[in-house]
Amino acid sequence: MSRQETLRRNPLLHDVPDAALDELATIVTERRLAPGEVLITQDDQGEALHLLTEGIVRVSRVSLGSRERVMGDVYAPGVIGETAVLSLSSERSATVTALTAVTTLMLYRPHFEQLLRRYPRLLWNLSRILAERVTFLNDELIAFGMNTEAALSHVFTHLYAQRVQAGVPRPELLPLSMQDIMLRISSSRETVSRVMRKLEKQGMVKIGTQGVILLDPDALERIPLEQPDAGE
Repeated sequence: MSRQETLRRNPLLHDVPDAALDELATIVTERRLAPGEVLITQDDQGEALHLLTEGIVRVSRVSLGSRERVMGDVYAPGVIGETAVLSLSSERSATVTALTAVTTLMLYRPHFEQLLRRYPRLLWNLSRILAERVTFLNDELIAFGMNTEAALSHVFTHLYAQRVQAGVPRPELLPLSMQDIMLRISSSRETVSRVMRKLEKQGMVKIGTQGVILLDPDALERIPLEQPDAGE
């Protein structure tokens, strides 16, 4: 696959003219990472965004009190690091770590600004990506504010949808450990274990050696959002 064809798969570049892809192919810088390597570090200065062409990365953020929270995973093709490139402070808002072997194409701010001026479709695509993220965060805030079952349902069904869209084999197998789940929903091991056992008894999930297996994703989406869990 040519670099232009690889670029065309990225959501930021859908329906842009061939001339834009040809230009991009000559100015981006390829970067490869092994599993566990850090691509972006929170609070560092960011001068480039990354077009994720291969692999999976995890986005995490340390908030007040030095508490880490996993914000989610990004599957290729995707866009990473655009927030710092767009902001005045240029500070990275999160840390991004490779979960698998990863390849990205780095696009530096000056080139990105030039392309945005010349190809309005890029701005439209960027706006759509950011709008989708805002909608996701709104849904997450609602789910996390209800109860642990709703929070887990949101995390599991979103990750499942990502894996389906990315064409991952066995998308129902979510590579999540208990610690991963705790970091995603900011909840205690005891609470997560209790709710996971409940979902397992209801036939919605199964806890395996490789992660969480979704047995009934549709049922997870229908979990009633009732009263908050007692004691939380």
